[in-house]
Amino acid sequence: MIPSCSEEKLRLWEPNGSIGGIAREFRCTDFMASLLWMRGVGEGSHQDERLKWVKPDLGYWMDRIDLGSGSAAAREIWSTVSENSNIVVYGDYDVDGIASTTFMIELAMLRGARVRYYIPHRYNQGYGFHGSVVRTLAKSSRKCDLLVVVDCGTQNVEAAELARSFGIPVIIFDHHLARGALATSDALINPHVDGNEEGRKLCAAGVVWSWAWKNELAPKDWLTDNLDLPAMATIADCVPMSSPVNRAIVREGLKILRSSRRPGLRALMRGVDLDVLSLDTDALSMRIIPCLNAAGRLELADLSMKIFFPNRDVQQHAQDLIDLNRRRRDLSTKIISDIERGKVGGESRHVLYGEDWPAGVLSSVASQVCCSRNTSVVLAAPAHTPLIRGTLRVPAGVDAEAILSSISGDLMSWGGHRMAAGFSVDSVNWPSVQRKLEDILSDIECVPEKEDILRWSPAEIDLVSWRDAERLGPFGVGNPHPRLYCSHRGDICAEPMGRKGNHVKIFVEGRELLGFSGDHLLRNEVSPSGWVYKPRVNFWRSSESLQLVLEKIVVGAA
Repeated sequence: MIPSCSEEKLRLWEPNGSIGGIAREFRCTDFMASLLWMRGVGEGSHQDERLKWVKPDLGYWMDRIDLGSGSAAAREIWSTVSENSNIVVYGDYDVDGIASTTFMIELAMLRGARVRYYIPHRYNQGYGFHGSVVRTLAKSSRKCDLLVVVDCGTQNVEAAELARSFGIPVIIFDHHLARGALATSDALINPHVDGNEEGRKLCAAGVVWSWAWKNELAPKDWLTDNLDLPAMATIADCVPMSSPVNRAIVREGLKILRSSRRPGLRALMRGVDLDVLSLDTDALSMRIIPCLNAAGRLELADLSMKIFFPNRDVQQHAQDLIDLNRRRRDLSTKIISDIERGKVGGESRHVLYGEDWPAGVLSSVASQVCCSRNTSVVLAAPAHTPLIRGTLRVPAGVDAEAILSSISGDLMSWGGHRMAAGFSVDSVNWPSVQRKLEDILSDIECVPEKEDILRWSPAEIDLVSWRDAERLGPFGVGNPHPRLYCSHRGDICAEPMGRKGNHVKIFVEGRELLGFSGDHLLRNEVSPSGWVYKPRVNFWRSSESLQLVLEKIVVGAA
């Protein structure tokens, strides 16, 4: 069913007289000029502001990134890597960690080094750089001349000290917030420690790729061919797409992905019936990334790693990921059902615990619950050890990492970002932690943010103007896909669509708005005052057309 909303939840932007001047200055359509104006770009904008929004140049913005003082130290260590080197890359089990691990493996192989990797088990070990793995490496008969830790490690002080005590050099590449004691490694590259603002907006794969680019550690053509990795990670980790660096990475990375040299990725795209011509950020986030994440959530992330390297069984690996993702969806549906039916939580409204929930799928469910309720939520479940693992999701304006920091003394481990964080706690301490988190989250007032919507007639947008506006993409967090509004008066003019008739076409101002799962509109169950819709390009038999997709039904006078 297409959701409804009141006009009070929208911030409607009405194009004014300045649009023509912006259009002339930027040599763009009035439609794109209106979107620039919504983003704060006007006539006579500063040069960097102009270059930030209109097709940002990767090289230009790379020059403006500062990754911090650890970058130079890491470069010096990396310069000693040769065909005689034995390197271990230690990563994380989500797409960002997998992409970072893959990139560092390939960068090491470029220098002829012998390289292997380790990704911890989500259930048994959890997030972070673990001292137990360092001990195993130190005792192994296989040599480790350099340990490269990616997408974690900044505050894993004990593991870093243990590696140093065994004489194993450690480089840490991370992008998580840094509070408290920092790991003492041979080189720590985390823009949140001492980098600049643009550096702090990168995901972990973005950090390692940018480090290689800025320090000229591989030919530029080779680095460009490997932009598929940071592009996927940038989308998966929901880092700000208002950043010109992130948009440039994703824009160029999508080109590589559409002609992917990785057989496993091609097999995965075929397996989810994805036409590479239509590959965009939405397709990646909704169809490819969930499959890659499913391995680490339900089994071992090694399966996703195999997708990135040539092998005889890529077709089977791709199918295994698709099957795992189907299982993840089924488990998520069950958890959401438990929550909606009030089967968990007792008196707790924000901190919910399921004895039979699989901990690996909680983060994606928590994001859905947080979004639908616009409230902070913790979902927790037992791990395969005497630990409880939990995930915290908060709406915009709330700091998840600071919340966990305030009770860090009660936790075994924790970490994350402003809007998403995770933790583990001894099961004996869980009742106390649950009460504390419930008290903290109950005191947080979440005021829904209004959506920025451009008032624009469907009759005044075509494929040419939309293609022009796509120069502002790729879209994502901080740079949302443009949503448009048009008023409605009188009866709804609609026709059923699809084999089952559960989709509809709404005719507005001479154009069709496609309403998926909108058959309730045929029964006159709502009295709309307007429609919120978005443009998208549809590919069919090698031709493209513009579709206008109905997103929300607006009720109340506009």
